[in-house]
Amino acid sequence: MRIEITGLKYDVGKNLEELLDKKIEKQLGRYFGDSNVARVVCKEEHGQYKMELTIIVGDTVLRAENANGNSMYDNIDVVIPKVERQMRKYRTKLSKKLRESSEKFLDEVEEVKKEELVKRKKYVLHPMSVEEAIFQLNVMDHSFYVFLNEESGEVSVVYRRDDGNIGLIETTAE
Repeated sequence: MRIEITGLKYDVGKNLEELLDKKIEKQLGRYFGDSNVARVVCKEEHGQYKMELTIIVGDTVLRAENANGNSMYDNIDVVIPKVERQMRKYRTKLSKKLRESSEKFLDEVEEVKKEELVKRKKYVLHPMSVEEAIFQLNVMDHSFYVFLNEESGEVSVVYRRDDGNIGLIETTAE
């Protein structure tokens, strides 16, 4: 994890910088990869020391601040645990979503697996023209009709499309 430390109206000394690096890496490093950035802003306003820690994870912003400390060193012990709690909460929420989506997916897969062949028909193909097949489709009031195309000698299918028109599927043998 990359750590960026900024001081606004406050001089961040080398000791504070090293301590922040060490503590953030130790307590939060296990949650984040090298691509994540931890931004620490140290401010002094009206005699109070204020520290903000922000980490962006995907679309989620983890942010904590403390302005009640007597020194920046006191703020470290408040801000880092706050972000750690937020991260644990975020991970729990994420794992719940993943678990729910995988359970839903498995339920859908089981439903697909439950499909089975329930009816079998034998059908004698008669050679006919496409026009005759369309007539048979309309007479039988089915969504498709299989026939032997007299022009090509191959099996073909006429079907009723969603837009109300008729479609033709022509097969060829390899």
